[in-house]
Amino acid sequence: MENEIVNNNAPEDFEMTATTFAGLEEVLASELLKLGAKDIKPINRAVNFWGDKGFMYKANLCLRTALKIVKPIHRFFSNNEESLYEGIKRIEWENYMNVDDTLAVDAVINSDNFNHSQYVAQKTKDAIVDRFREKTGKRPDVDVKRPGLKINIHIFRNEVTVSLDSSGTILYKRGYRDETNLAPLNEVLAAGMVILSGWDRRTNLIDGMCGSGTILIEGAMYANNIPPGYFRDEFGFMKWKDYDEELWKVIYASSIEKIANHEQTIIGTDLSKNVVRKAKDNTKNAKVDDIVKISAGSFFDMEVPKGRGVIIMNPPYGERMDQDEDIFMLYKQIGDKLKKDFAGYTAWILSSNMEAIKHIGLRPTRRIALYNGSLECKFLKFELYEGTKKIHKLKPAEENS
Repeated sequence: MENEIVNNNAPEDFEMTATTFAGLEEVLASELLKLGAKDIKPINRAVNFWGDKGFMYKANLCLRTALKIVKPIHRFFSNNEESLYEGIKRIEWENYMNVDDTLAVDAVINSDNFNHSQYVAQKTKDAIVDRFREKTGKRPDVDVKRPGLKINIHIFRNEVTVSLDSSGTILYKRGYRDETNLAPLNEVLAAGMVILSGWDRRTNLIDGMCGSGTILIEGAMYANNIPPGYFRDEFGFMKWKDYDEELWKVIYASSIEKIANHEQTIIGTDLSKNVVRKAKDNTKNAKVDDIVKISAGSFFDMEVPKGRGVIIMNPPYGERMDQDEDIFMLYKQIGDKLKKDFAGYTAWILSSNMEAIKHIGLRPTRRIALYNGSLECKFLKFELYEGTKKIHKLKPAEENS
């Protein structure tokens, strides 16, 4: 039984899905709205939307919190491997690739009828290859690293959605980060944290434990409209049969023209001189080394810039520390530093260690669930008032009296 994709938009528009991390769906939906997407619908770890070919190019280039953008081309129902094979084989794959092209298949399964994603991917590959062999006497090859066509299979219960991956290499691989320290923060997660923080892109942005500098670099790119895909050489759609190079050049040039050169104070520190060296290399690769200033040193000795701003930190969670007392003391010191030197700032801290968070000694005003890799974390907001919170709350009343 087939379930064709219905287009209720302009004739040239088609359905797409942008995937993301849990907790960033609304951020991604907001990004899509600002770019001009249609029929935006956030779902679990993804956002569905509609647009034309040019918008697909622009979305890949400009979305900061998307992992990949897939284009559904067919849907059908299947309860077993035989009907899956036949459903895939019926698709006119010659419209999307030539027999001399390469392909790769990945699968995401949420079904009682199928329980092994690699097996589904293999059956899909077999069906495509067999179709070409029957029609041409030849078969396309598989290339898992740089395929000409990357195919995504999603099975929910008994509905199979077949999509083309327009991104190719996953979008968090921006192209600016050659070297990283242990457990680097993902670029998409870092960008999402910056946007979630509500930073106005003009006041100070600080990371006191900056590691490879990802939060600061993503902040600088966000503040100056530098597209996150600016440093990539290739996207998946560039190998498609209907790739329009002239259209891509127009979309790319239009996005580059929007790059600004605002002045911000964006600074970070890290204890490791080696890590700081890597972070500085990353800022150069991202062409924001004139904006982002990173130095070796302790957060607790940092001189805080005058004015207001946002501090975003991803401190250790304690996985590599020997004693609970060590991580609890670290978080207490973080809280003491925030209270002493960051009055007027808003602090955001990402951590999976809720017991350690309690030792900061501040009450969070907002909690957002995010995942750092497989770790379930909370992204916590702390408002650091000048004076006590009670005095801060009284000010509006005093002004009106």
